[in-house]
Amino acid sequence: MQTKRWLFEKLPSNEQIRFLSEKINVSQVPATLLLQRGVTDFESAKAFFRPSLSHLHSPFLMKGMDTAINRLKEAIQNEEKILVYGDYDVDGITSVAIIYGFLKKIYGNLTNEKNVQAYIPNRNTEGYGITKEGLAFAKSEDISLIICLDCGVKANEQIQQAKDWGIDFIVCDHHLPDEELPASFAMLNPKQKGCNYPFKDLSACAIGYKFLQGFCFRTGTSERNLHYYLDLVSLSIAADLVPMRGENRILSYFGLEKINIDPLPGVKALLNLIKGYGRTITVRDIVFSVAPRLNAAGRITDAYDSLHLLLASSEKEANQLARTLNQKNDLRRDMERKMMIEIDEILKKSVPTRKTNVLFNKNWHKGLVGIAAAKCVEKTYRPTVVLTHSESENGDLAVGSARSISDFDIYKAVESCSDLLTQFGGHKFASGMSMPIENVEKFQERFEDAVTDTLEKEQLVPPVRVDMEIDLSQINQKMFDIIKQMSPFGPQNMRPVFVARNVELFSPKIIKDLHLKLQVRQGISIFSAISFGKAHFFNQISNTSRYDIAFLITENTFRNKQYLQLEIRDIIKL
Repeated sequence: MQTKRWLFEKLPSNEQIRFLSEKINVSQVPATLLLQRGVTDFESAKAFFRPSLSHLHSPFLMKGMDTAINRLKEAIQNEEKILVYGDYDVDGITSVAIIYGFLKKIYGNLTNEKNVQAYIPNRNTEGYGITKEGLAFAKSEDISLIICLDCGVKANEQIQQAKDWGIDFIVCDHHLPDEELPASFAMLNPKQKGCNYPFKDLSACAIGYKFLQGFCFRTGTSERNLHYYLDLVSLSIAADLVPMRGENRILSYFGLEKINIDPLPGVKALLNLIKGYGRTITVRDIVFSVAPRLNAAGRITDAYDSLHLLLASSEKEANQLARTLNQKNDLRRDMERKMMIEIDEILKKSVPTRKTNVLFNKNWHKGLVGIAAAKCVEKTYRPTVVLTHSESENGDLAVGSARSISDFDIYKAVESCSDLLTQFGGHKFASGMSMPIENVEKFQERFEDAVTDTLEKEQLVPPVRVDMEIDLSQINQKMFDIIKQMSPFGPQNMRPVFVARNVELFSPKIIKDLHLKLQVRQGISIFSAISFGKAHFFNQISNTSRYDIAFLITENTFRNKQYLQLEIRDIIKL
């Protein structure tokens, strides 16, 4: 019955739990959860539960910050033409929107509107990063400064070309750099060597925010102009799945607060398309409802509809653009369904002992390979690469995306095949690449070997990370209210998962042919529960058996009444 391996987080000592429990007046369960998240005393608890923008680090701790600010100030004073350049995903689009929108506010009114322009490469015709088409555009428009976001850290050749043309680059990127950095005028990346910035895991949009924060400080510009765009930063952090701790959590907290009180017109228009909008919007809503719609434009055509939506100043304009994005998202879903049917057929014929999936079809849509790779990981729990055909001036290429399983560094596996690739980039859990089409079979075998050499057998079983074991009698509304305040949730601050032992399960019902609804009893404590996608457990539920369950605590509303409910992630029959 068990489908996952349960990984228990390290528990703090009883002495630590008692100390924190007494200091902040909470029970031992939330005290344990907080200690696991680095909260150890009253002051750190106050900072965790009451975030403040004043808790953000000084932007001037980031290497290259003053150099970048001075170059931007010079460009504004000399009325130079500036191009804001970014990637076509949510992090890239929001990055462009925050820099472009801010500069138009404080700079666009001084000169003609072409002094600040935006450029997002077409995923399908140009590909990722600093493209030759993007550079040609900059040259034709007499651009002298490019601020590029969410890309550029590996664009050595392209940035050198721009430099030869007299175009300076300010790179704001959060991807891992190579040993040799590009010849940019300034590089803002906390991961670069010699950068002492305390928090390394900012999204690209958050780096752009820090750049503008420093600019405001150095120029005496009110940061209120910048706070106007906080919802964009929270969109980027949620969509890019960066760690939800430190500055990311602070920025998400205030970005979500703005989304729920006074969102940008474009964000509000997207939220109006979400079923049940009117309740509090969470990170989960962004990941599963907002981000797919913003990404849809760049996947199907280009990302400018998404950019224009986020920059929209009127409700009418925003609503029209949101409807367009919704239509593109519907088209994306239809294309994705057809693609996954083809992928399922390939997977049925694959060798079961292989530890990877490397799938290629020349007819698959380039904008959907990343989604398809992620869905393959869900289905097979194997590191996966999905490739399709792309034409280039140097011949036919296979281009695609890689997605990883938990705790496996897929970037290193791809990097070990770099001699077969023309380009690659990414991070531990996701990567993009291109290669000559004739290298696909070699890559399949080399990638399989690289993964096999480093992957442990147990890693091929999906994990459930468990915070702690509790009795159902310990669950109450006060405890749940404290857990809710631990949001925003995300990587490295996930919703707490608990284990309860030796429970009874009864009254099972199948919902929508997919989900399992049932009752859970331990002693005198009884809770309703739901287990998504676990309808196949129905016939294994017996009133005479006992079970261990891994679960989250959630809140459900029925007939205008709220009650606590368990969301079961896995079940072990004893």
